[in-house]
Parts: sequence; C-alpha cells; structure tokens
Amino acid sequence: MESLVAYVLEIGLLAAALVYLYTKLYSPFNFWKKLGVPFVKPSYPIIGETSFLFKPMEDLGRSWYDTFPNEKFYGTFQLWKPVLIVRDPELMENIMIKDFSHAYNRNNMVEPDTNPLAKHLVNYRDEKWKHLRNKLTPTFSSGKLKGMHPQLLACGDSFVKYLTKNPGDAQVKDLFGRFSMDVVSSVAFGLDLDVMNNPDSKFYEIGKSVFAPNFFVRFFFMLQSFLAPLYKKLGLNLLPKSMEKLFVDAVKQTLEYREKNNVTRQDYLHILTELKKKDDELVKNKELDPNSLDVFDEQSIISNSFVFFAAGYETTGSTLSYLFYELALNQDVQEKVYQEIKTVLEKHNDELTFEAVGEMTYVEQAINEALRLHPPGVAGDRVITKDYQIPGTDVVLPKGTAVLMQVYGMHLDPKYFPEPHVFRPERFDPEKNEIIKGTYLPFGAGPRICIAARFAKIEMKVCTAMLLKNFKVKRCSRTKVPHENDPRSFLLTPKDGIWLNFEKR
Repeated sequence: MESLVAYVLEIGLLAAALVYLYTKLYSPFNFWKKLGVPFVKPSYPIIGETSFLFKPMEDLGRSWYDTFPNEKFYGTFQLWKPVLIVRDPELMENIMIKDFSHAYNRNNMVEPDTNPLAKHLVNYRDEKWKHLRNKLTPTFSSGKLKGMHPQLLACGDSFVKYLTKNPGDAQVKDLFGRFSMDVVSSVAFGLDLDVMNNPDSKFYEIGKSVFAPNFFVRFFFMLQSFLAPLYKKLGLNLLPKSMEKLFVDAVKQTLEYREKNNVTRQDYLHILTELKKKDDELVKNKELDPNSLDVFDEQSIISNSFVFFAAGYETTGSTLSYLFYELALNQDVQEKVYQEIKTVLEKHNDELTFEAVGEMTYVEQAINEALRLHPPGVAGDRVITKDYQIPGTDVVLPKGTAVLMQVYGMHLDPKYFPEPHVFRPERFDPEKNEIIKGTYLPFGAGPRICIAARFAKIEMKVCTAMLLKNFKVKRCSRTKVPHENDPRSFLLTPKDGIWLNFEKR
C-alpha cells in the first residue's frame, strides 16, 4: 500500500513539474493576449515562431505588412520573443521621432567589447550611443562631404575608363560593388585600391564575406539578439579571424604611416583620428576615465571605419544595381535623367562640381524611387527602453519589447504609393508633395537615421551622372524581368546579380 501511495505521489509530482515547466516555457506566448493586442500565434510550442529565419526577406516583409491589414499594429514572435509589428506611418513617426526617448535603442545585443571590430555606433546604446553619435555627426557635414568630393570623382573616372575599355553586357551588381568598394576604401582610408580593375583585392573579399548571400550569414545576423552573449563568449564573428586581422592591421599601418610621416588627408580616417586626439587630451588632463567605453580610442577608429566600410559597400552597390536596372527598363526615365545631367553640366562648364551634383534634383528623385522599390532592409527595428503607452490606446509596451517598423510593405502599399510597382521618380518631386510623412523610410528616421545617408546619396548621384553622361544602359539577353532577390540574404539583394548592357554615347 505504501509503495502504491509513493508511486502515485511520484506521478503527481512529475505531472506538477511538467505542468509548471510547460507553463514557464509557454508563458511568453501569452504576452500579447495579456496586453489585448491582436497577434499571430507561434507555429510551434516551446520553440515559438521560426519563419523569420527561413522566408525570403521580400516574402517576410510582405507577410509582416499584409497580416492584420486593418490594424495599425499587431503582435508576433521571433522564436519565443514577442515583437510588435508596426504598419502605420504615424505610429512609426511617433516611435522613431516624437517618442524617441521611449525607443532609444536598436534591437541589437552585441556588446562593443565583443571583438576588435565591434566598438562602433551600431552597437552602442543609451547615453553611450548619444555621446558617440554627437562625436561622429560632424564627420558628414556639408564641408566634410565637399572635401571628400574629389575622391568620389576619381573613383567615378576609373569606372568610366573601365566601361570604355569593356563595353557591352556586364554583371552590374559586381561592377557597382567594386565601385562602392573603391569609394569607401578611398574616402575612409585614403587607399587607392582600384578594385574596379583589380577585383582580387583582399579588401573586396572582406566586404563580400560580410554580406555574402548564404544561410550561415543570415542565421548569424538574425539570431544576434538571442545569441549575442554566446557569440561573445565563443569569439564568433561574421569575418574569419584572418580577414579580421587583415582589416585591423591595414588600419593600424595606415595610422602609423600617417603619424610617422605627418600625412594629412581629408578622409574619414583623418576625422576619426582627430576625435581620438581630443579624447587623448581629456584623458591626459584627467577629465575622462581612460577605461571608459566612452573613450574614442584606436579600437573606436578601427571599428567605426569597419562599419562605414561594410555598410557603405553593400547597400550602395545594391541600390545602384537596382537603379540602373530600372533605368534600363524605363528608357523614358533614363532619357529624362540624362537630359538633366547634360543641362547641369553645361551650366558648370562640363565639370561635375559638388554644387553641380546638388542641382541634379531629378537624379536624386530616381535614386529615391529605386530605394522605395528596393530598400536594402525590409524593416526598421527598435527596442522599448522605458514603458510606452501606444498613443490613442490603452496598450502599454513594457521595457525590452522589440518593435519592427514595416518599410518594404509600406513602400509597396498603393494607399500611399499609387501603382506601387511602377518606377516613377516624379513621386519625389518636392513641389508635388506626394509623400506622406512616415511612409518612406529607406534610411530610417529620427535621431537614429543612417548617419551616412547624405554621403550615400551624393556618391550615387556622382556615379549615375558620370556613367549616364558617357553611356546608355539597356537590358540585354541575360536581363531577368522581373528580377529575383536572393532568398539566402538578410538584405534585399539581387540573386545571381543583374545583367545589363552599356553602350557608348
């Protein structure tokens, strides 16, 4: 009898333990129900929702936006983590701008001391981010951008010479990737790599490695918010150690050479070096703790150079590829862009001055339209930094809640962009004022908008002006219409590149 009682007791305790364990594991999935927010139930018990890991990014962007089409926001999960999906432009504006103090940070858990390349703006949070952002913002002032302009022209000239020698059909994703790598290596480090003519460059290999369209890179990136502590503990990084060392050594050697030979060059590296000198002086005067993460030291120079290098390479190269794809398919738009370039250059004695680039408004409208149709990222992310009541509702999001602003779906919503799949740069004519606030977000918005957005626009305008002045771009036998995006990438990037034809004017 006693053994039976003991057996029943054991079974009861086991059942209670299983119920307790299940409740604990499943309780995160009641998050949205408790808040009274409509939500998508996770696909699997305990594990949660996994679709964000496997769906092609454009499909993911569409499904996020099209779910609950009559709601301004709703809840979903990434694995077991609750995520608020925002599909209303006014709420996006509130979160990113008006109520910025409630959503200060990105949903990024990588600590700045994770690896030698991690001490940069993207990984900083709270006051440390604000402090570093204030330091870096002047590096992209009009005066600094004008100082970088000759380097842009030199890279564009190399591109024109390459196409003059190699006209005809070309895989433009690769070519624009080489151009953007030449720009970023020149503007950031003062290096004349000429990747356009030397595609075997180690720097180009580093850039391609970071954004390689494969599932390992995608999973690594998408799981950062879950596994960042493990990445740090294991010393994991997207770059192989050999390439990480190559980059670090290259920057250090450039810094040492400049200091030893008293070389001054108006590039990004010089600006970062000046920031370090200011903090060195503060440390020397005991006004700044030398062990503080706020100190802009040599690692800060290397890390911020790296993020400028990596992000500037991929996003610019992809956007130019899509822009020229659309121009090849829309010859009337290309002709209008060409005529503006021709008119502005005639006014400036055929010189592509910094001021001339600023006057090319229709060129910029075409770039804006390419970014609307093909934004590199399908969503913008934030994390709630202090409890936030969603305006006009009783819903209070607790601190730590992840938020995704739906960029891709918004850009293709006919409610905001009539005939959304038509390439029509006139949408961005400032005199027509067609764009509703909060509906166009390729660079984000608010204090955490992409710090190099102006530089990227100028770089793309210079490239477009120099190429279209000399060449007409057309589709060729290998041009895929419609194009395909690579399902393995965590960004929108063309699958197998984009093939176009360049014909000398």
